[in-house]
Amino acid sequence: MAFEPIQTQEELDAILKKRLEHERKKVTAEVSAKYANYDELTEKAQEAQKSEVQKAQEKIAQLESDIKKRDEADKQREMRAKVAKETGIPESLIQGTDEESMKAYAAQVAEFAKVQTPAAPKDPNPGKFSSGEGTNDEQREFARALLGKD
Repeated sequence: MAFEPIQTQEELDAILKKRLEHERKKVTAEVSAKYANYDELTEKAQEAQKSEVQKAQEKIAQLESDIKKRDEADKQREMRAKVAKETGIPESLIQGTDEESMKAYAAQVAEFAKVQTPAAPKDPNPGKFSSGEGTNDEQREFARALLGKD
């Protein structure tokens, strides 16, 4: 192969065209190999960002739910304290979801407590001791002997 000089512009254009196509294919192959998973990586990055955002949104929803539950519990506690103060029934015995049901339950507890508590017998002679039949006198003498009093 001997070197032949280029004689016309068309020959030069054909040689340059072949060379440029060869270089373009080479560069395209290199870039394609280097960035073959570019789309996959961008999708993963977007999913990671979405998952971080979703995690943050889930955390916000959980915190809002916790706040709502705490506020509801505080409201129940305040109503229970109010009903306990009004009815005289201890807070720990009062149950219900709203003020009316709590009052009704407290009234039932109060009624139950009245029924179950028997009345104490009344002393016919308040402030006085009866000498009774002999058993009481024997007990008094025993106590006096123990204490050394006659």
